[in-house]
Amino acid sequence: MLASIQKMTNKSYILDDKITVVSGVGPKIQQVFNSIGIYKIRDLLFYFPRRYKDYRETKEISKIVVNDEVTLKGKVTSSGLIRSKRKIYEVIISDETGQFKIIWFNPFYGYLKQNFQIGTTVVLSGKATKSNSSKFLQMVNPKPENIIFLPTDSGVSGFAKIAPIYPLTKGLTQNRLNMILNEIFLNTSLKELDLFSQDVMDEYGLINISDSISRIHKPLNEDELVDLEVSHSVGSSIYHKTIIFYEFLILCLGVKEKQKSKQVLIGKQHLAKSKNSFYSSLKENLPFVLTSSQEQVLKEIIYDMRSKEQMNRLLQGDVGSGKTIVALLSMALSYDNGYQSTIIAPTEILADQHYLFLKKYVDIDELAILKSSLSSEQRKEVLNKIASGSVKFIVGTHSLFQDRVVYENLGLIVIDEQHRFGVLQRKLMAEKGRSPDILIMTATPIPRTLSSIFFSDYSISRINMMPENRGKIETKISSLRSSDNAFDFAVNQLKEGRQAFVLCPLISKSENIEFESLADVESVYKDVAFNYFKDFKVEILHGKQKSSDKEKIMDKFRKKEIDVLVSTTVIEVGVDIPNANLMIIYNPERFGLSQLHQLRGRIGRGGYDSTCILMVDDINESSKERLSIFRDNLDGFVLSEKDMQIRGPGAFYGAGTEQSGRFWDLHLANLRRDFEILKEAKKCADNIESYKFYNDRMSILESLILDFWGDKLELTKTI
Repeated sequence: MLASIQKMTNKSYILDDKITVVSGVGPKIQQVFNSIGIYKIRDLLFYFPRRYKDYRETKEISKIVVNDEVTLKGKVTSSGLIRSKRKIYEVIISDETGQFKIIWFNPFYGYLKQNFQIGTTVVLSGKATKSNSSKFLQMVNPKPENIIFLPTDSGVSGFAKIAPIYPLTKGLTQNRLNMILNEIFLNTSLKELDLFSQDVMDEYGLINISDSISRIHKPLNEDELVDLEVSHSVGSSIYHKTIIFYEFLILCLGVKEKQKSKQVLIGKQHLAKSKNSFYSSLKENLPFVLTSSQEQVLKEIIYDMRSKEQMNRLLQGDVGSGKTIVALLSMALSYDNGYQSTIIAPTEILADQHYLFLKKYVDIDELAILKSSLSSEQRKEVLNKIASGSVKFIVGTHSLFQDRVVYENLGLIVIDEQHRFGVLQRKLMAEKGRSPDILIMTATPIPRTLSSIFFSDYSISRINMMPENRGKIETKISSLRSSDNAFDFAVNQLKEGRQAFVLCPLISKSENIEFESLADVESVYKDVAFNYFKDFKVEILHGKQKSSDKEKIMDKFRKKEIDVLVSTTVIEVGVDIPNANLMIIYNPERFGLSQLHQLRGRIGRGGYDSTCILMVDDINESSKERLSIFRDNLDGFVLSEKDMQIRGPGAFYGAGTEQSGRFWDLHLANLRRDFEILKEAKKCADNIESYKFYNDRMSILESLILDFWGDKLELTKTI
């Protein structure tokens, strides 16, 4: 297959040659290539087209009619500026049947003069229009990607071509890129790229990498014309699948190597205690029974804590699955061994929630909270208690990262909603004390395959059952035009003694025209407080309020002194109001499925049947489909996978330094679009030793892992 493309000449390039050895790559083009990460020939081969333009079927000029979307070809018979002041550039091309005009307004003169020389054969695609001042049909401002130039001796006939359309940057054109790639394919053997043995190709439906690269750059058939923005299009091409699989495999192998090479730290060894221990009494006297999933997760955590090695465990659990009680029991074990433990939250609202929760079970004299809203005197007192060891359970926000916070003997760190903290913040906290055990909790249900890849530094536990005392939640989609029905329903719920959330995407009316149609807290508050809920207490909550004011409002809501809370997504995590059984969300189409699920998780926590109403206006079909998926699914892991397929993987790590390979370092593979291929590649990586190519090409595999992911995954040693 490659023979048709790679007719070796007296020139000969190798894959690791610098791009400058290729004919046509001078200093300027080299600089352009370097700016987009292309330094070697190998790099350019993995710079793939995003889509294709099929120029195989062209239309004679005489048969073109106004408003036709056409591809035509002809020779340049006239080329130049026709109005220097208004900068209009005109080109006339002709075939045997007629003439056709191409015009540009305010053109890049040098590019047009250089390429549209008289006698050059041009193939172009676009919409044909008609000007009253011209007898010819014309095309106005055609994009460079829709134009192909052929040598002057090519003639008009006998041309058939599928043109790759590459992502471009300043100083790089489609034609220049194609010319350089043609030179590489003619003079470079790609067989060195062929990694896979036949057993892998048979099992996963792949072909040779060299053939795949050739056909992606030089497609021959219609079924190879892939648009990377269209999922089913990508899946139909065995060539694209092969390269996507290859990229994911190298990533997964890199993560696997990182897991093997990660440093094992000696941590706090938490020994088992007697039945009289705080852990045992706490567990025996809980007002509810732990689910079997909670019990299993607890066993995994305790096993780690009893080990001499430092625990690094990620605890995944859906909204309301009972992660906090598991964290408390882990802290109780640390307490029994004479250590301090701390739980860190991303917001003061969530920190307050944890403090109130712990207050129910631990001695108040051994419990402290540290947050920015404390007075200097209060802060000083808390810091002294932490340093002396008189408090054993510490709750706080990012304040707990600061240098002034000194722990007497820190044994366990619990980080809640880990994705809300940056890498550096978590590192600073982990350095507190002498290798304390670390338990990281997240209610963002990341699909298992992604979890195992992007959280390779952690052992992973998952709570996959909900407590039995949870109320049923029904989700409804309602039109803003029939909002009276939704609020009449809400009033009836309030009369029964329940409470409600009303959520908006904005705090106040935005001056940005893009957002002017979105609901805001201030406007909605005025509407519902005076038109629907005039007999009830209604309050506002949003992120711009003072911390002390937010605390007061949440405390009043918790004590049932507020009936309706009109809020932004500031209540997304950690708010536990068992009496709240109704949530109305304005403009739900503006949120991801996972975020909507987090919001919905604020209701149904007290055993009452609950309702979540999505208030929509005019939305497109895509949004309708997405909200229907949300309405019909209560499983956060199902929704997160759907969300990832629709919106992409999102930020697992929050702001700050990247922890692993950045998604955009993948050349062709896409986590959102190619998730099923990722799962296959992960399976292959997990069983890599069983495939023939592992032994045959081990050294090549190792160099690829280091080349692509060594720095990003911190694989500094020779593997």
